[in-house]
Amino acid sequence: MSPPFALHSIVSLIIFIACSTPVIAAASNVTSNASESQYKGVSIGGWLVLEPYITPSLFNQTLNYNETWEDLPVDEYHFCEKLGEQEARKRLDEHWSTFYNETDFQQIKDHGLNMVRIPIGYWSFEKLKDDPYVAGAQEYLDKALEWCSNWGLKVMIDLHGAPNTQNGFDNSGLRNIGYPGWQNKTQYVSHTVDVLAQIYAKYGQRNYSDVVIGIEILNEPYGPGLDMNKVEKFYLDAYNDARDIQEVNNTIFFHDAFQNIQYWDDFFDKGKIKYTNTSSNRTVTESADFYNLIVDHHHYEVFAPSVADNLSQHLQNIKNYADAISNETHYAIVGEWSAALTDCAPWLNGIGLGSRYEATPPYDSEDGGGFKRVGSCSVVNKPLSKWSKTQKRDYRRFIEMQMYQYDKRMNGWIFWCWKTEGGAIEWDFRQLAAAGIVPQPLDDYKYIKNGVDTSSALALPPPSYRLMTAAVFILGSLTL
Repeated sequence: MSPPFALHSIVSLIIFIACSTPVIAAASNVTSNASESQYKGVSIGGWLVLEPYITPSLFNQTLNYNETWEDLPVDEYHFCEKLGEQEARKRLDEHWSTFYNETDFQQIKDHGLNMVRIPIGYWSFEKLKDDPYVAGAQEYLDKALEWCSNWGLKVMIDLHGAPNTQNGFDNSGLRNIGYPGWQNKTQYVSHTVDVLAQIYAKYGQRNYSDVVIGIEILNEPYGPGLDMNKVEKFYLDAYNDARDIQEVNNTIFFHDAFQNIQYWDDFFDKGKIKYTNTSSNRTVTESADFYNLIVDHHHYEVFAPSVADNLSQHLQNIKNYADAISNETHYAIVGEWSAALTDCAPWLNGIGLGSRYEATPPYDSEDGGGFKRVGSCSVVNKPLSKWSKTQKRDYRRFIEMQMYQYDKRMNGWIFWCWKTEGGAIEWDFRQLAAAGIVPQPLDDYKYIKNGVDTSSALALPPPSYRLMTAAVFILGSLTL
């Protein structure tokens, strides 16, 4: 998911560009060339890394009889800390074993999707000494890989949370909005590298080559709040480790770290970085032979002033965005997007935070962006069965435009996410498909034809009817 309120001004300026280079197989390893694939996928959000807006019941159930919403844990870190290891393990085991099962993956396949992105936190592989997190999700990742293999789905394993948060968002496991602390200690970055080595060693083996198409080394490191030189070094080191450790040279996915257009072109084309070694005070050059990689870009219209745009503007924004990506020299996917035209889903921005769409605190303040009210969230947060025909049509137009542009102008897309507990409709692929808002089949575009919105033309009577009406009008006039 995208950044919270403190980041809105930066996010509104970002155009996501994605890239990768042609595959050159290493002689000793098998190469899984996923960069030539066309992705049509969904993320398995809120399962192995908690997100309050996806499964609010888990968080509400932590309240004691005399507590209020102010006592709610705001992320998985504080969820585990509040409940204690024994109780947190009990509740998470129940959640992991029930929120997803093999039937979900069968349904994903039946909806015409060909892959899933599965987020998981570092603590599922190796915790830090004082972490309150509960380990155990790795077992369910393994189950998911088996289920995906059974149903012919490919999997991207996504390291979604790093120590002391790489972005400050609750989806990293630890919420600290505006203050990513991942680089505060070298231990945090090195621990991330160690965890990735475990992921490579296990899931980069030949026995997983039929299902694991690649590894995303870190979700959404918030570059504007981090030292990008260090992010680049981490990317290069993590990539080299992948090629050294894995038996299968599968695709390595890099998030764009919220950087501007063309930022990553030189980095991946040249494969070199320079930095100062603090011990010797000398300039050091490191390099990587980058191949079979994809830069992952996440695009939402609702975490910035664009939340106030009308639908025509949203559709044009998507076209402009896809055009920019198509001009880049590397492969690309939009690895997160949704149907959201508002940020109204309860707790979407975080527990205790309002929405930009309604300009509720903190978004009405100068520090929160000074947003002006666009409309009422009650229009979106009512059951889908009560949505108007026009509302459903407009959401379908928005979804179709994204599907079309991301499919035709790059290597595809991954919707965030497959399902929620029900209260976040704009983010729930399964609900939207059941209501006919997500096309089924996926390329059954009703309104977007060759990248053009034809909905206004479809609203007109057929030409024969219009001609007949005009003739009747003219004949009637002649009789006067």
